[in-house]
Amino acid sequence: MLPINFPEKNFVYTKPEGWTDEQCGDLDVYKGQVAIDEKGNTAHTIISCWQPSKEDIEAINQGKPIFLFITAIGQPPVSMSTENPFIQQPQTT
Repeated sequence: MLPINFPEKNFVYTKPEGWTDEQCGDLDVYKGQVAIDEKGNTAHTIISCWQPSKEDIEAINQGKPIFLFITAIGQPPVSMSTENPFIQQPQTT
């Protein structure tokens, strides 16, 4: 999967000093508040956007897992979704 640019991007994480382009690239992200529930509560969030390749899609369709790599000390809360978090989803009652 490759990270892609998206309209809401407002920050770019650059690769760590000393790393090559083969090891790591820049990552476009949105940094800010997003809604976390229907009550209007928000949370600080960092969102990046990824595009699966044809090979990724084939692997997913075969039931293969997706691995998330985070280069950091500790494990922050993370999630993955195909739903665009910047588009208001219709409320179901």
